[in-house]
Amino acid sequence: MALMLYGLALYFIPLHSSSFYFDDRAAIVNNKAITSIDIPKIFNAFNTRSLVGLSFALNYKWGGLHPFGYRSTNLLIHCLNAFLVYLLVRSTLTLYYSRRDPSPFGLGMTSPFEWPAFFASILFLCHPIQTEPVNSITQRFVLMGAFFYLLTFFLYIQYRTRSQKIYLFASLITALAAMFCKEFVVTLPLMLAVYDFYFLQEKAESWWKRCRRILPFLIIALIVPLLLLRTPHEAVGVANIADSTSAHHVDISRAKGAISRGEYFLTELNVVRTYVRLLFLPIHQNFDYDYPLSSNIDARTLLSAAFLLCLLAISVITYRSYRLISFCILWFFIALSVESSLIPIGHVIAEYRLYLSSVGFTLLVTTLIYTRQTDQKKLNIIAAVILIFFSVLTYQRNAVWKDEFTLWNDTVQKSPHKARGYNNRGLEYYRQGKFNEAMADFNKAIEINPDYAAAYSNRSVLYGFKGNLAEAMMGFNKAIAINPNYTDAYRNRAFTYYQLKEYNNALEDLDKAQKLGAVVDPQLLNALKQITGR
Repeated sequence: MALMLYGLALYFIPLHSSSFYFDDRAAIVNNKAITSIDIPKIFNAFNTRSLVGLSFALNYKWGGLHPFGYRSTNLLIHCLNAFLVYLLVRSTLTLYYSRRDPSPFGLGMTSPFEWPAFFASILFLCHPIQTEPVNSITQRFVLMGAFFYLLTFFLYIQYRTRSQKIYLFASLITALAAMFCKEFVVTLPLMLAVYDFYFLQEKAESWWKRCRRILPFLIIALIVPLLLLRTPHEAVGVANIADSTSAHHVDISRAKGAISRGEYFLTELNVVRTYVRLLFLPIHQNFDYDYPLSSNIDARTLLSAAFLLCLLAISVITYRSYRLISFCILWFFIALSVESSLIPIGHVIAEYRLYLSSVGFTLLVTTLIYTRQTDQKKLNIIAAVILIFFSVLTYQRNAVWKDEFTLWNDTVQKSPHKARGYNNRGLEYYRQGKFNEAMADFNKAIEINPDYAAAYSNRSVLYGFKGNLAEAMMGFNKAIAINPNYTDAYRNRAFTYYQLKEYNNALEDLDKAQKLGAVVDPQLLNALKQITGR
């Protein structure tokens, strides 16, 4: 309850936002698969993320398209994850110190690890890096993936410490659920193996027996690549991620629209260093980073690589004497390994990718503070200062998330040479009736990226509103030429065709948008069918 109340206080401002942001429109607003509890349809739309798609469908059933229900669900899951962090940290500290001398945590409680674990859960809850996955409704993929990931961990620890098969069975069920949330969960078997080796191993145990315990989780993890190989055509953009040239050739080792593997890997060396900085000093956060790509091993990339190798070396060196620190470092790298390594993804950096990695950070900070042999009051003061500092930053960052205009305005200021921020801020200017500002932003987006289909389509909507249908049609045609599967362009062009009384063309565009999985205006569709007799 304390976690929930604190979470509500931190996220009060964005919780009442009436906006859907960015990918939310493709995954929720314009996705007809969530308008009913139709499991096959949801599975075809979300594929490896079907369980999250089902949660969107339940939100839609209970509250339609009002963002409050979706965001409050995200916040609830985040608070549950914070509670799981509490359980995981408490269990880990107990296991670690049960094999050593009496615990240094002289707190006078029934369990000496209650307060450090509670500190870790609050730190996880209030860290500013969590604002993106909580506030961006679509990133429920990350929240739910982390939830089942952490729950599997806790249940597995219970199985290993209590030797009760019911916990093993439950952990396999939650691991299975995790595989239908987001692709990063494939690291679960490796993370369990590392945890088992660090904190649960028994000297007399054979390697085969240790591996045999992890084998069922490894088999379950194969679900993700198998599902990606059979990605259906109906999958929405956020789930249709694997690169493919046809239905029979899907490359699950890279995402659509990604840069080359070598360039991505070199860039990620710098990105991971930035991630470390964001965990310890979460300032200058940005929803859409304009991050420089690294095509060669320059001095900056070389220094980043050296820094990361030093971290890994510290993990090896500290294994015997400071095993908790060693494990925290490995957790960070393993949790990031799918999205920040050799598998190119469309965008090189995103704050939501740190969500699971931040669990290792919270355990690390807890260890560094509460394993010190010093006055307990001083330790509590240090902990309180850290929590206050991060809470203030989170509250300030959440003020940026109060609506879509403030979010994209902040993004444009921090990424002035990236087209997407201008395009999306232009949309908000358009909705506010500030058409001159909207037109300027759309033009700027096209100037920066002449192949930006969304900017052409959005500018054409504005042309159409002003009655310049010829310019509008040219823009829609350009957008579709750039991206033949861009549903918004088809829907908007259909309305322009309707205004031009080209009803057959309008109906064809709406049919195309529907086949691509978009929700279309039923009144316009019925009117066109009556007019054309089709």
